[in-house]
Amino acid sequence: MAKTQNPNLSVNHYICGEEVSFPDFATAVRKAGMTSVGITRTAIAEMGIRDLISCLKDQGLGVSSLNSAGYFTLGDPNPIQYTNKEMVEFAAQLNADVLCVITGGLGEPPLQLDCAHRQVEEGFGKLAEFAAAANIVLGLEPIYPADILTKGCINSCAHGLDIVALYGNAKLILDLYHSWWDPDLSKVLHDRSDKVALLQLCNPRFENGLAVGRDTLSAGGLGRHELHQLFTTLNYHGTLELELFNHDLNGRDPLSIIRQFPNELERCRT
Repeated sequence: MAKTQNPNLSVNHYICGEEVSFPDFATAVRKAGMTSVGITRTAIAEMGIRDLISCLKDQGLGVSSLNSAGYFTLGDPNPIQYTNKEMVEFAAQLNADVLCVITGGLGEPPLQLDCAHRQVEEGFGKLAEFAAAANIVLGLEPIYPADILTKGCINSCAHGLDIVALYGNAKLILDLYHSWWDPDLSKVLHDRSDKVALLQLCNPRFENGLAVGRDTLSAGGLGRHELHQLFTTLNYHGTLELELFNHDLNGRDPLSIIRQFPNELERCRT
């Protein structure tokens, strides 16, 4: 029997490894009382878009995010290849709340920063125009600065806001792993929550003074007081999506972590 519903909670499919099928993942999310999931390219490849939609309907689940489009600077590194146009079309078919946009990094040897930013701005503008025709909201995700070479050259909340401000169908996706350090994070979540499409949760894991991965809210490096302060000052009332990658689990059972997430979040809030 499902628990009491938590309508603003979601879990991203990235938490699953090969041993957990998408239907089993969806069932676990529903039984934990959550009402939406983050969809990945792996989920689409596993199920096919029609069967994926059918599975979500059977479980009564919406789609909090579709991951990911963009990659404007270095090309798309994903092993499962879909074009940005296809990702927009999938987002429309899934009725996704937001299509996540990863900008792409500088590469090695690195692109000049202003050149990379210009490529992102031009590429994002074209994607926003195409997505608007399909009534899709884009969520630009600022990336942790340590990943500027490999993943994303838009790193701060402020820079992300400057880019999305030009488009009526564009907002930010804020991920605690990528933005925990940003001095503007709390301010944006309080004063500019209208421009936040999704808040993705984890607790960064630190080793030797570096953020090296993600962990559950109760096991990562940020203290309970710091997380409590963040959650109690939110003016953001949208979806909270747990985003852990399977390799972050170090052998732990993803379905168990899914079951525990609503209670972990509640402990952070109280």
